[in-house]
Amino acid sequence: MPLRSQANVQSQGAVLMLSLVQKKALLQIARRAIAARWLEEPASDADLTDLRALSHHFSGVFVSLHAGKKLRGCIGSLTNIAPLPELVAEMAAAAASHDPRFAPLRPDELDEVDIEISLLYPMKPLRSPDEIVIGRDGLMVRLGKKHGLLLPQVAPQRGWNALAFLQCVCRKADLPPEAWQNPEAEVLCFRAEVFSDRSLA
Repeated sequence: MPLRSQANVQSQGAVLMLSLVQKKALLQIARRAIAARWLEEPASDADLTDLRALSHHFSGVFVSLHAGKKLRGCIGSLTNIAPLPELVAEMAAAAASHDPRFAPLRPDELDEVDIEISLLYPMKPLRSPDEIVIGRDGLMVRLGKKHGLLLPQVAPQRGWNALAFLQCVCRKADLPPEAWQNPEAEVLCFRAEVFSDRSLA
């Protein structure tokens, strides 16, 4: 799950719930951004003012592509390098073409791909594994120059408990599974607004 830059660490306050209309608009933006790689048309021609106004609520964006139950691409950013709709479009296009684990998405695959968007709320330091709520929290670990992140939806999909989740995010960072206990390690947790074509169908 390639990601860009560093996390924005803040106190985690109340979360913002997007409306169904806003979620569908962002999914459409993502799909059109992918299609724009092959078509000579802008990724979006809609009025994005309301969606841009949401940008400050989130500290990062990930876009995942699924073909059936298999991951087809995932790219994310942990910086607000652009307003929310533009960042969603950029990550969607990157997930379709620049995830080094997969061949670029073909035009004939687009209609069958399920697009999933994860909007990350600001991260906070994890003080104890007991604070982790599986299905609600995502994790990020940093130690030295290595870092890894797993989204909230990953743990319940894999059937992990909190300890397994911590060990796996360490492996994601190419660290030993117990590296989260290293006094020099920074372990962060976060919530996310997660939605997809399939979940809104």
